[in-house]
Amino acid sequence: MDNNEVFRSVKPKRLSDSAVDQILELVRSGQLGSGAKLPAERELITRLGVSRTSLREAIRILETMGVLRVVPGRGTWVREDCMQPQIGELVSWIPTHEHDVMQLFELREVLEVRAAQLAAERINEEQLITMSRSIQRLREAIERRDNEAMLLADREFHEALGAASGNVLLADVLTSLGHMVTNTRQALLAIPGRPEAILREHQAVLEALLGRNGRAAGKAMLNHVTKAEHAARAAASAGQLLVEAPSKQ
Repeated sequence: MDNNEVFRSVKPKRLSDSAVDQILELVRSGQLGSGAKLPAERELITRLGVSRTSLREAIRILETMGVLRVVPGRGTWVREDCMQPQIGELVSWIPTHEHDVMQLFELREVLEVRAAQLAAERINEEQLITMSRSIQRLREAIERRDNEAMLLADREFHEALGAASGNVLLADVLTSLGHMVTNTRQALLAIPGRPEAILREHQAVLEALLGRNGRAAGKAMLNHVTKAEHAARAAASAGQLLVEAPSKQ
């Protein structure tokens, strides 16, 4: 067997990724407990041995992952719900399927952005009501913290968008794609703060459709897919994150 088929090149680890790993370990070990405020930026730079730029990138990644909560001008805290075991089990699915996940996002960007543009021209009142109801169901599911209901409402929104495009073939493809991305959606919905972001992003798409603005609808959908991709990449960059909750003494 050719050695080139066995060995793959080793990618150098970025300092920001190293900082992510170190902060995650502090959270997992309980040294940074749930709800704890992180030390000042200067202290973290010294303790982690990274630059200010790398530290800020690491904090951005961890915020996207739902591990940290950043309050501008006040500081950064460990989210109180970041170490729930079920969240770790779901989100840790992403790093082990990173290649497939990113290819699906590329496909979604092509198909769903175009579907939104077409829907702005072709959507009817009944379809607008269907999409509005899916948003309301998502809002209610978030309030109840019902993950299954969130997943269903999310899927309904995207399938309704496909139907509203007026292109039967595109709608069928998007329905099939929806089944393919179920695990990814479950993982992203498990990230604290992400369901609320999805709700806002869906609302922005609907508002553009209500205004019959194809350019705005495409832009809103591109923003939605891009934000989801960024959240997935952040999860993937940290490797096996949040798999174990810290033991309570």
